[in-house]
Amino acid sequence: MNIELLKKELEYISHKVYQKGFTQATGGNISVRIPGTDQVLIKRSGVSLGEVSREDALIVNMDGKVLEGQGKPSKEIGFHLGIYKTRPDVHAVVHCHPNYAVGYACLGQELPLPTVTARKLLGKVPCVEVAPSGSPELARFVVEAFETYPDIKAVLMKDHGICAVGPTLEAAYNVTDLLEATAKQAFIVTQLKAAQKLPVHQ
Repeated sequence: MNIELLKKELEYISHKVYQKGFTQATGGNISVRIPGTDQVLIKRSGVSLGEVSREDALIVNMDGKVLEGQGKPSKEIGFHLGIYKTRPDVHAVVHCHPNYAVGYACLGQELPLPTVTARKLLGKVPCVEVAPSGSPELARFVVEAFETYPDIKAVLMKDHGICAVGPTLEAAYNVTDLLEATAKQAFIVTQLKAAQKLPVHQ
């Protein structure tokens, strides 16, 4: 694939993630494998996903060394590269902070899957333990989850956010979108169940 087209797609998906409210400020990061190579495009650190341009996509090798571009790669590069090394089927990673999913992540629990669509397309969304952003510990927790459950498409990150994967950037975005919608639906179900238990006032 033409690298410039891949950079353009990374820019487009970054903007969609931000516009849907799936992250805030300069949080979140996105990466994609460069087909036929051992290299990855990843957002540089410190730029909002809402303002990402093609120039903000750095080319790095699997050791995290910047081969092309200006600036530092995302501080979460550790789990991006770790997932690629662990899961050859994964070609794109989206990490962001969508509100309803973060709510469940803060509870430290696996994401409830109330709909047949979520159960079919997501299957299981475990929650990994809390660790500081950008730390080797956080990278290890995330990568271990993808090793332990080799078919999962996403994880919740306790007190932090989510990490979604896919064979393409669009697929990883769609997992993110469905995951947040599922979290919202799970919350609504919880509220409706609670409301059913309340006394009915005449």
